[in-house]
Amino acid sequence: DDPETLALFQRGDTAGIFQFESAGIRNVLRRLEPENIEEIAAVNALYRPGPAQNIDHFIQRKKGREKVTYLDESLRPILKNTYGIMVYQEQVMQVANKMAGFSLGQADLLRRAMGKKKKEILDEQRQNFVTGAVAQGHSREKAEEVYGYIERFAGYGFNRSHAFAYSFVGFQMGYLKVHYPGPFFAALLQSVRGNTGKIKEYLAEAKKRSIRIMPPTINKSSFGFYLEDLKTIRFGLGAVKGLRRDFIADVVAERKRNGPYTSLDNFLYRIDNKWRKTDILEPLIQVGVFDEIEENRRQLMSELEGKIQNIQYSGGSMDLLDLMTLKVTDVREYSLEEKLDLEEAYLGVYLSGHPVEKYGLLQEQAHIHHIT
Repeated sequence: DDPETLALFQRGDTAGIFQFESAGIRNVLRRLEPENIEEIAAVNALYRPGPAQNIDHFIQRKKGREKVTYLDESLRPILKNTYGIMVYQEQVMQVANKMAGFSLGQADLLRRAMGKKKKEILDEQRQNFVTGAVAQGHSREKAEEVYGYIERFAGYGFNRSHAFAYSFVGFQMGYLKVHYPGPFFAALLQSVRGNTGKIKEYLAEAKKRSIRIMPPTINKSSFGFYLEDLKTIRFGLGAVKGLRRDFIADVVAERKRNGPYTSLDNFLYRIDNKWRKTDILEPLIQVGVFDEIEENRRQLMSELEGKIQNIQYSGGSMDLLDLMTLKVTDVREYSLEEKLDLEEAYLGVYLSGHPVEKYGLLQEQAHIHHIT
């Protein structure tokens, strides 16, 4: 019953929320504006083949634009919460129990028969339903009408028990998204770390909530996304395409044992020789993992091969390595466009900025808005 979480569902702001992520169901949420968990669960159940045909009626009845009617007045207690519309499989069972005198066991057999759509069984169940309803004092015509409605719906109906369980998990996630967006998005990003499309979507969502997204860094990042504080999420080294998990594990373990890396030379000296290969190390430089200790990415790229050779020639002596340090003239750093291209290639996302940011004035003049 948290009002801010209900408002999240009413806005359809449910990216990252279990069962409520698709554009279609978010549109239904915005149109319905659910006011409680009952209506959220109804959306979850309605947005499926079969029940979906009743979505417009459900919304119109909820908004008071369409009269709430019942196939039979005796069904009001069963269908009242869903505005006279059959939404759940359990309602099928309750209707058969109430109107035709079925035991709940018999009603479940009816539900299962409709799911399997076997004509001979359905015909047999129709006869049982009509006979039972007549015995309960209903007319044969009304019994046939109700059974026909059930038959059209029940093969596609969703379990209320499932809809509520799913919606409760979704509501919990919505609560976390509203009240603890930093931890929520850190966990969410970690869960989709192999899906570039989802990472981009969730990063954009996080930024809307003033969450800072920090690049992977050699002295702070581990494998996955990391929550540095309640408003800051740090990329993990595992986000860099092509990096082996055991390599990252070695880098992090060495850092924990002997402290932060102080330079690229220091890093190369401390890691195992099997990792001193340009194809392994170049992606780290290209996405700015070493920026906190040596900022010029292009210069590090130009020096990398020579530095690796010096490590080999020094025979493990740091003093000798200091004497052999390369004397390289300053190299011009990558342009912002070059950095962004490399970040997109190795991370799948832009971190140093975004190509459209330079058009901010044009965006303002043209009154361009982000798609929501």
